[in-house]
Amino acid sequence: MSLREAFKRAWWFGAAFSFVGLAAPAALASDPLAGDAIAPPLNINIALDYEEFQDAGTFGATHGANTTEDTHISDIVTVLRYVRTFSLSGMEVGLQAYVPIVNFLGTQQLGIPDIPAPAPGLPAFGAGKANLSNHSGFAQPNFGAFAFPINDPATGTYLAVGPWVSPPVSSFNKNYVLNPAQDVWTEELEAGFRTTVLGRPTTTNVAIEVWGEAYFYGNNSKSEDVSPEVTANSIPAIYSLLGVHNPLANQSGVPATFREQPGAELRVYVPYEFAPAMGAYFAPGLYQSFGGKQTYELRDGAVVDSGNRTNETQLRFILASFLSPTLQVMAIGEYDVAAHGQPLNRNFELRFAKFF
Repeated sequence: MSLREAFKRAWWFGAAFSFVGLAAPAALASDPLAGDAIAPPLNINIALDYEEFQDAGTFGATHGANTTEDTHISDIVTVLRYVRTFSLSGMEVGLQAYVPIVNFLGTQQLGIPDIPAPAPGLPAFGAGKANLSNHSGFAQPNFGAFAFPINDPATGTYLAVGPWVSPPVSSFNKNYVLNPAQDVWTEELEAGFRTTVLGRPTTTNVAIEVWGEAYFYGNNSKSEDVSPEVTANSIPAIYSLLGVHNPLANQSGVPATFREQPGAELRVYVPYEFAPAMGAYFAPGLYQSFGGKQTYELRDGAVVDSGNRTNETQLRFILASFLSPTLQVMAIGEYDVAAHGQPLNRNFELRFAKFF
């Protein structure tokens, strides 16, 4: 087998990010992409660089209508990752690690369709916005191991399983609404299955690839429930007589313990390899997440629902090819069709993988 033939079937086992949303998720989750369930060559190093631009002009309410007016949430996420494969008792296994770097772009804000009146009989403040203070920096590092109980290149059938762990080490700053991470222990169990359904792995073919993940989170006892600064676009004249001016509410924070309930994710891809000699394929996909309710327990014991959930439905499209026997480039487009308690993202990502 040539180097190109060996490397073009290489596998990455879980990419490396999810949206850094309002109040941020507990930790950046692994994000397997189409082709990640294919076992790579043994005894090889893989260095990967992910560059993702995320942008949202709509924020999905937990219940009711989405927020669209004057909403802007945007960032760039860079992920650096290393994978090493080897053999253990005749089974292919490996170790890996990655760290994300999050940079928020410009002013982050949510549109508010209508700010209600502060008291009965007074007019509403009208439309406005919530300014989201943000803090860029390193998200939590992630460390993983993996194994291939099923590894059959002849039929293109694979089963990949493995755990991830993410310690609470990041650029988290409790004084900001948006953070790179929530600084809590995160454990993840991940499994992916792939098989060829049309054609053969060495020729033009169609496969199906399914991934499932389960997440479990610790708590951050040194967090804060941070409320954003709220302003109105046009305050009725009567309020000037009462001495009411923007901002209507300054940012404030209350010491609290952050908690996140367990969550789960499902990904389904249908890769079509149209140029096997180059390892070139495209793959439509569907992503769905569940659970992950985030709350703050205040010092007096009161529990505040942040409104954040990991409840998202996303369409994906992936295009990938090898540019040389040891260099692969992948482009990924992602489009949220529904999200609850988080932004509806329109993402574009490039991934570069070097084998050595």
